[in-house]
Parts: sequence; C-alpha cells; structure tokens
Amino acid sequence: MSSEKLYSPLKVGAITAANRIFMAPLTRLRSIEPGDIPTPLMAEYYRQRASAGLIISEATQISAQAKGYAGAPGIHSQEQIAAWKKNYRWRSC
Repeated sequence: MSSEKLYSPLKVGAITAANRIFMAPLTRLRSIEPGDIPTPLMAEYYRQRASAGLIISEATQISAQAKGYAGAPGIHSQEQIAAWKKNYRWRSC
C-alpha cells in the first residue's frame, strides 16, 4: 500500500494543507481559572505536534454561558483573545 497520497497536498475550500495528516481536537483542560485563559503550556503542546500537519484545536467556549468543563479555554473575552494571540501563531496550511 502506497502512502504517497498521505503526504500530498489537500485543498479544502480556500485552505490548502501541506499533507493529509490532521490532528483531531482533544480537550486538554489546561486553561487558567478564573477566566479560562489559554496558557503557554497549551501553546507548547500544540507547537510540539504542529510539524506533522494540520491541527484542530480543542473545544473552546464562545461565551461564558457555553462553558462545558472547568479548564476549557475561552475566546469570548478580551483577555482570552489576547492570550490566544500572544501564545499561538496562526497561519495557513
């Protein structure tokens, strides 16, 4: 069985991934409480895995009312957004 396709680019809408290796979302529950702020530890976890391919981040609250678990990060307050921007480098595939 050939793995040639696994390492070939994949275009999905406007995004072109370098290969077909994707990491599914995993809920790590490592944000800082109170405030559900993303941490440098979370960024390091994703950084260590990012060289393989596309990573889909963990479940993230879109509002304070949408909190499902303690330790789940949010992206609805200015402090949370600032932490995402500081700790994570977003880029196209």
